[in-house]
Amino acid sequence: MIEHRKEARTHLIYYLRVFDRADDSLFGHVVDLSPTGMLITCDRELDKDHQYQLAVEDTTLMDRLDVIHFNAECKWHSDDENDLLVDGGFKLISPSEPIVDMIAEYN
Repeated sequence: MIEHRKEARTHLIYYLRVFDRADDSLFGHVVDLSPTGMLITCDRELDKDHQYQLAVEDTTLMDRLDVIHFNAECKWHSDDENDLLVDGGFKLISPSEPIVDMIAEYN
């Protein structure tokens, strides 16, 4: 696969849980992230160029667990090594200060 990424990404040791804000269901898990996007692995069908309304659990704070809302567009998707999962590359849409700060903590 040709590498189109322009920014370095951080691979996470603990995958962060991501939720679909439309129905509060588990959407998937963040595998790696960069200042402008993230790789999410999930068990649902993804639509390229579709904008998703999501929330991620912020585990950077030791004294509490925050949930940060964000919007992201699926730029690509492909089957994961596990046939039951799908990997999706998501671009953050107008990221808020809390999501930018959370990503900075991981980088």
